[in-house]
Amino acid sequence: MLACWGSRVWGVGPGRLGLIVSMLGLMVATSVGAARVERVSVGPKGVVIEPAADGDSARIHVDDAQDAKGGAGRYGHGGWIEVDDHGDALVRVFGDIHVPPGKRVSDDVVAVFGSVEVEGEVEGDVVAVMGSVHVRDGAVVQGEVVSVGGVVDQEEGAAIHGQTVSVGFFPVSWGIPALPLTLGAVAAGWIAAVFAGWIFALAFPDRLARVAATASRRTGASFLLGVASVPGIVALIMLMFVTVVGIPLAFLLPFAYILLVYAGHLAATYVLGCKLTGRGVGSPGMVWPIVAGSLLVATFFILGAFLFVAPGPTRPLGLFSALLGCLLAVGLTAIGTGAFLLSKLGSEPKDVLRGAPGMTPAASFPAQAPPTI
Repeated sequence: MLACWGSRVWGVGPGRLGLIVSMLGLMVATSVGAARVERVSVGPKGVVIEPAADGDSARIHVDDAQDAKGGAGRYGHGGWIEVDDHGDALVRVFGDIHVPPGKRVSDDVVAVFGSVEVEGEVEGDVVAVMGSVHVRDGAVVQGEVVSVGGVVDQEEGAAIHGQTVSVGFFPVSWGIPALPLTLGAVAAGWIAAVFAGWIFALAFPDRLARVAATASRRTGASFLLGVASVPGIVALIMLMFVTVVGIPLAFLLPFAYILLVYAGHLAATYVLGCKLTGRGVGSPGMVWPIVAGSLLVATFFILGAFLFVAPGPTRPLGLFSALLGCLLAVGLTAIGTGAFLLSKLGSEPKDVLRGAPGMTPAASFPAQAPPTI
């Protein structure tokens, strides 16, 4: 088996190389199946770990200029960990795999957080987890081709004798590349949020300010109530279907709840934008905080999309950035929904109004007198 660690080792020199041996030794020794390591040698081209008995040997490459035999890099660029057991299979984590023309891999080819490009022949399966598989013209794959989180691209003239499975996250089968589709969806969502926020701020400025004030003052209670509102609305709809009179309301209630949730999300986004821009809740110019807050959420998804399509170890960072964006959006929605309910649909607190022109941000909330001693 040939296992390749695809992340580039930046700034690793002979003096610092020994520091990483202890961290990688256990993983490499486990992968080669050696109970006892006979020798570990450190040289300018990498670290060689040799087992005590006849078996697999391991090499940790720290440059991308040459491979283990002194030639050009065979399976891509970047440092990697190579475990050689007669070249049966090829596995790379956090990196792409390239099987060049004329190369024959007698076992499976697997890339985790990476893509696979096949121009030669693979007798086993080709699998890409969080990546795509590209089978070029003239390539032959005897087994199955599987892509999870990407696409399977089979050119005319390529032969795949097994099944082809593609589990993607976006409708890339429409012919639209994943990155433009993702960026377009994020931009459309951000524009829709800004436009909806402008409508709410223009039509219901006082209610929006009161919901935002509740979200800011009672954040924890708003979050818990927002989460509890999901099973609560489901139970309420089921109870309405039991009664004949409540059936029409049961059909209208989901749409009303969706509108309430979206309005609450805008209110919580407005609070986030106020924190970012240094404005007070209820101060003039309510649209700009919504622009800033929604742009912060969109930035996580945009950054995640760019990091995910980049080769190498940036794919996990892209997933992490997208996950942060999802958590932030869900958290704002829960807080805003609960604040909308706590404020009685924006009718309380009475002391919060949208600021008139010339009103200072601090005037949106009544100042509390300092405690007397």
